[in-house]
Amino acid sequence: MMQIITFISDFGSRDWFVAAVKGEILKITPAAKIVDITHDIMPYDVKGAAFILSAVYGNFPTGAIHLAVVDPGVGGDRRPVIVQSRGHYFVGPDNGIFSYVYGGDSEVYEIEVDMQPSATFHARDVFGPAAARLAGGRPIGELARPTSSLVCFRRPELKKIQGCLCGEIVYIDHFGNCITNLPNSADIGAIHVAGKTVALAGSYGTAQPGEVVCVKGSIGYYEIACNRGNAGTLLRARIGMGVKAS
Repeated sequence: MMQIITFISDFGSRDWFVAAVKGEILKITPAAKIVDITHDIMPYDVKGAAFILSAVYGNFPTGAIHLAVVDPGVGGDRRPVIVQSRGHYFVGPDNGIFSYVYGGDSEVYEIEVDMQPSATFHARDVFGPAAARLAGGRPIGELARPTSSLVCFRRPELKKIQGCLCGEIVYIDHFGNCITNLPNSADIGAIHVAGKTVALAGSYGTAQPGEVVCVKGSIGYYEIACNRGNAGTLLRARIGMGVKAS
């Protein structure tokens, strides 16, 4: 059976980094199916990568292996880990990149490195090979030892202030859509952000061109969007900016 390995990084497409990692994977497990999520993460943006990983991993079959490498601490003392969570495997640095997919039933393993890796390219020398060996059927216990800890950052929290549900913008996508942590299950009619009141619309297309609206997003959270425009730019939005529902 062909095993899927997804790959997300901040390596970009200009250099040889992505290809080198894939080459090492295919040397170990030639039948692996490697699916690129994105390599256009902003350099060193661990939180952005963590969010994208959480948004997409569930679209893949149970048992898929997700290689996630945004690693500003490469060569330092952060650990290489495999996280088994929600029926999937996640391979990468222990720097918070798995904060959204980690839960109470997750199991964490520290990868045992049996060679001297490059000080600057653990994706090629450590993480890629570990993902490849998992894909080839090697038991996780032969690749890593159990550990009881994982570095996680604080996930954005919802608050009730004077009866209103308050949250924040957690991600701004390629189109300038500002994704919040307000769940679609919340019954709201508008979102207040950057001193403006943004009314709820059924979809992007029901808004007038250039109109900023909020919609129920495809990954389960409200987002603020502009039909044929960039809501992030128009609102001068940023990650962490507060939003309030009404």
